[in-house]
Amino acid sequence: MTATTASPTDRATLIARLRDTRHVPVLIVGGGINGMGTFRDLSLQGVECLLVERADFCGGASRAPSRMIHGGLKYLETGEFRLVRESASERNRLLTNAAHYVAPLEMIIPIHSWFGGTWAAMRKFFRLPAKMTERGALVIKFGLWLYDVYGAANRATPRHRMIARQDVLREIPDMDPSVRLAASYYDAWIVSPERLVVELALDGMAAQPASMALNHIAFTGVSGNEVELRDTLSGETFRIGCDVLINASGAWIDGVNRAAATGARRMIGGTRGSHLMLDLPALAETLHGRMIYFEAEGGRICILSNFMGHVLLGSTDVPVDDPEAVICDDAEIDYLLAAFRQLFPQVEVSRDDIFFSYAGIRPLPASDATDPGAISRDHSMPEIAPAGARRFPILSLVGGKWTTFRAFSAEATDDVLKRLGRTRRVSTEALAIGGGAGLSQAAAPAEALATAICRDHGLSRDRAHQLLRRYGSRASLVAASLGPDEQKLTALPEFSREEIAHVCDTELVETAEDFLFGRTSVFLERPLGHAALQELVEVMGEQNAWPPARRAEELSALVGRYARLHRIDVSAERGDRPRFAS
Repeated sequence: MTATTASPTDRATLIARLRDTRHVPVLIVGGGINGMGTFRDLSLQGVECLLVERADFCGGASRAPSRMIHGGLKYLETGEFRLVRESASERNRLLTNAAHYVAPLEMIIPIHSWFGGTWAAMRKFFRLPAKMTERGALVIKFGLWLYDVYGAANRATPRHRMIARQDVLREIPDMDPSVRLAASYYDAWIVSPERLVVELALDGMAAQPASMALNHIAFTGVSGNEVELRDTLSGETFRIGCDVLINASGAWIDGVNRAAATGARRMIGGTRGSHLMLDLPALAETLHGRMIYFEAEGGRICILSNFMGHVLLGSTDVPVDDPEAVICDDAEIDYLLAAFRQLFPQVEVSRDDIFFSYAGIRPLPASDATDPGAISRDHSMPEIAPAGARRFPILSLVGGKWTTFRAFSAEATDDVLKRLGRTRRVSTEALAIGGGAGLSQAAAPAEALATAICRDHGLSRDRAHQLLRRYGSRASLVAASLGPDEQKLTALPEFSREEIAHVCDTELVETAEDFLFGRTSVFLERPLGHAALQELVEVMGEQNAWPPARRAEELSALVGRYARLHRIDVSAERGDRPRFAS
C-alpha cells in the first residue's frame, strides 16, 4: 500500500491480526453477495466473524448478474409466490437502502399475440407439467396484475400499464414491427454490484471491529476441529477454530463441503448465464433508459437494456458441471445475437460489436429437472452436523438471488444467533448500505452533498457528481484525498492517481484486477484498450512500489483475463482497438 497511516481495513493489518487469531465464533467461506450480507448482519449483532474469499470479493456469480434488482416476474409461472413476494419487498428495500447504486427501471415486454400460452400458463400455475413457448397479452396482463399485488408492500415503483402498438413503435422505432402491443412495468437496476459487496464488508468491519473480511484467502480443508486457510498471494497458511462454519461459496459449495466433511451430499447444480456488451450507442439511446424483457426462441426470457450508453444483452441458462469453466461460448453468442435480430430485425449486429462478454454460474439447488428454467431460485440452508473431531456444524447457503440477499442473510444470522445463544440487536430491513446513507431516489440529498464537496474540497460540480455516482455518500471521504490539483490519467481519464490511491488504501485492493473489476464498473462502460490497462498498472505500481517484474505480471494478468474470461483481445498489438476473440 502507499505510505500512509494504516487503515483498519488495510490487508496487511488484517493478516497480522489473523496470525494471532485462534478462534472465531463464525467463519464464512465465500465473499459473494450472500456470504457478505451474512457477514455484515452478524457483525451488526456484535458477533465476531471472519470471512475469507479465495479470489477477490464478489468474484463469481455475484459479479455476473444481468444488473437487475427484480421481484421475479417469471417465477409466478412456476407458482413460487413466496419468493415473488419476498423479492418484490426486497427490491423496494434496496431502492431505499442502496439508492446510490439501485434505481427504478422501466421494463418493456413486447407482445405478439392476445391468447398465446394461456393453457400452458394455467397448467404451470397449478404446478402441472407444461412448456411455455409464447406468452400472450392475457397471460402477461394477469401476471403483471399479480406482480403489482405482491409488490404493494413499501411500494417504490409505479404499477404496470399496457401500451398500444403505435405508441411502443413510436418510442422504440427499431423494434420488430410485428408486435401487437407492449406492457410496461417497473423493477430496478444496479449499476455496481461489485462495489455494493465491498461496502457490505466495510460496513461489517465498522460495526464490529473484531470482524475481518479478507480476499485472496483460500479455504483448504478441516483438520481435527480447525479450519485450514492459505493466503493465495504469499502462500502463508493459517489454522483457526470456530463455533459455526458458513459455506457461502456459491457454485463451489459442494467442493468446500467435500473438503470439510467426509461423505457430504450434493447440494448444488448450477446453470450458466452469459451476457454480451454491444457497442451500439445509437440503439442504446433509443431505449431511453428502459430494459426490454422479451421472449427468445423456445420461450426463454432474455433482456436487453441501455447500460452506460451501450447495449447489455443476456442471458442464457445452460446446465454446467464445472464451475471453473465459465465463459460465454460460441453457441451462447449465436443464441443471443439471434435473439437480438429477432427483436430488432433492421439493426445490423455482429461479433465485431461485442466489446465485453461475461458469464457466471447460478448456484441453484441440485436438481434432475430437464428444464433449467424450472429449477427454483429460492434459498435454503442445509446443515452438515458435527462429526468426529469436527465439533462445529457447517451451514451451506444454497440458492437465492441477488435481490433477496438481505432476507437470506437475515435468516442465516437469526439461525446462527440462536446457536450462539445471542439475540438480534439491529434489523437490517431499513438500514442503509455503505454510501447509501443519507441518500434517496430524490435529487435533493445528492445535490446538497455535491455542493458540500465542491465547497469543502475545491472540486468542480461535475467531478463531485461523478464521485457521488461512483461512491454515494462515501464520496466525501474520497474527495478529501483528492484536492483541486489531482492528476487524471491519460488513457483512463475517469480516474485520477489520488482516487486510485484512496481506493487501494481503504478497500482491500491487492491487484490491478481487484481495482478494475472489483471496485469499478468502467470495464462495462466503454471498450478499454491496452494503453488504459498499462497505465493503471503503472500508477498502481508506483503507489505500491511494485518492481518491474510484478508490474509485468499484473499487466499480463489483466490482458489474460480479458482473453480467457471475456473473450476480448486487448494485447499490445491491438493498441486501443480491442476486438472480440473468435
